[in-house]
Amino acid sequence: MTARPEPHFGIVQLGPFAGFVQRFEDLIGSATTMALYFIHSRRWRENHDAAIKAFLGRPGTTLEVFLPDLESHELIFSLGKHFEDGPLIPALVADAYRYFARLARDFGKPSHVWLFDRYPTYSFYRFDDRAVIALYSNTSAKKELPAFELTADGFLGTFLAADMDDLRKECRKRAPQDLEVVIANAAP
Repeated sequence: MTARPEPHFGIVQLGPFAGFVQRFEDLIGSATTMALYFIHSRRWRENHDAAIKAFLGRPGTTLEVFLPDLESHELIFSLGKHFEDGPLIPALVADAYRYFARLARDFGKPSHVWLFDRYPTYSFYRFDDRAVIALYSNTSAKKELPAFELTADGFLGTFLAADMDDLRKECRKRAPQDLEVVIANAAP
C-alpha cells in the first residue's frame, strides 16, 4: 500500500483495488461478520472463494449481501452503458445471484440478499470493524480503481454504517432461493 492518511478519518491503507488481494484474505479469515455491496465482483469472488467458504463454515459468522436489482431495467441499462463489459452486466449479476444462492444452500448464509436499484458510486466489503471501499470510474474506460481500508469508528466508517442502514430501508429483501425468479422476471 502507498499512502497513510490522517488517522481521524479512519483510513488505514490506500492503494489500487488489485493490491488488496492478500488483505482481503486476512480480513475474511479473521472476521465474524461480512457485508458485501458490489455490482457483481466476479474476479473478487473467484479470488476469495475458498476464504469465503471457510468463513461461512465457521460457527457464528454472518454474511450480508447487496446486489443490483436485475428487475430494475433503468439501473441495469445504466450499468451496461458505464462499463466496458456492459453487455455482459446482466449475466454477470445473475452469476452473482446464483453464487450467493449456492452459498445459502450449502452453508445457510446469507439468509437473504438485498437488491438495490440506485446507481452505485462505490463498492464496499465490510468485515467486523474494518472495511474496504473501492471507487468507480466516471468513464467506461477500464482502469485501475482506487481503494482504501478503513476502520468502523472513523469518519468514513460512520458514513458507511449510516449508508448501510439506509440501504436496508431502500433495498428489496429476497431469500436466496427466490433469486432465480428475479433472474427470470428480468429476462427481456
